[in-house]
Formats: sequence, structure tokens, C-alpha cells
Amino acid sequence: MLPINRLKEYQAEVVAQLKDDQNKKLYNYTNMIVEKKGLSKLLQERLEEDNTYLISVLPEFRLKGEEDAAKWVNVLSFFILDKTAYSEHDHDSFINIFATTQIKAKAFVDKLLEDKSNHDGMFCGFLSYLDENSIAVNPVWHMDGCNGWVIDINLDSNA
Repeated sequence: MLPINRLKEYQAEVVAQLKDDQNKKLYNYTNMIVEKKGLSKLLQERLEEDNTYLISVLPEFRLKGEEDAAKWVNVLSFFILDKTAYSEHDHDSFINIFATTQIKAKAFVDKLLEDKSNHDGMFCGFLSYLDENSIAVNPVWHMDGCNGWVIDINLDSNA
């Protein structure tokens, strides 16, 4: 099983390292929730000034394999969201929210893939069993006043 504290450390590193063209952080608010249902309360407390949010969900774990060859499958979800004042947006500017957060979601996925291949970094073992085929990036809309993307991934671990 992936240790929760390791996931929190990784999330903090991502927030510190990923910057836009003006060297500003991509994510201004980050947190971890226990399950997706808990996202609602957290999002209602956020402000547009906090945009963009990177919120992870505690992993789910499944065991696969048999006896000596058993591995844990760690199922992870990361939300990349912006709070939206709907009255201030026409259709085109609303769609632009997804375009903007999509860039940030892609940067997150690119970081995952880069860290998987980087065997010298702080998290070299953390992502070594990332299943690239499991990466899914799906739109999230009208979720407690927020819009953006959810990234789901699976990675194996021995412990």
C-alpha cells in the first residue's frame, strides 16, 4: 500500500515545482480528502481567488496476484478545479475554464510520467509502477461551483 504521507509529500512537491510561463504556481490551493463525497464541503469553502485547486483523494487499495507474487494496486484520484462565478461567463468563457485547467491537468500528468522515468529523484520508487494505460483525465463540471478535471491513475506497489 502506498503510504498516505508519501502521497502528501508528492503533492506538495508538485505544487512547489509546477509553474506557468510567468513563473507563477499552477495550483494555489491544495488539500487531501478522505473520499470523493467529502469534496463538496471543501469546494463550498473555496474562493475564486484561490484558483486553481489540486485536491487528492485518499487512495483505494486492491490486492492482485497470488501468494508470493501479490501486489497492491493503488487507485489514486486528483482534482484540478477552478471556482466559477457562472453569472460572469458566457458560453465561450465558460469553455475557456476547461481549456485553462486542461493545461494544468496535462502538466500534472506530464510530471507523473517524468517522475516515473526519473530514477534519481526524491520519488524514484513512488511512481516506478505507474500504469500509463490507467491514466484517465475526465471533465468535472458544476461540482459545487467548480469546473475542471479529475485525473485517475493506478500504480502497483509491493508493500
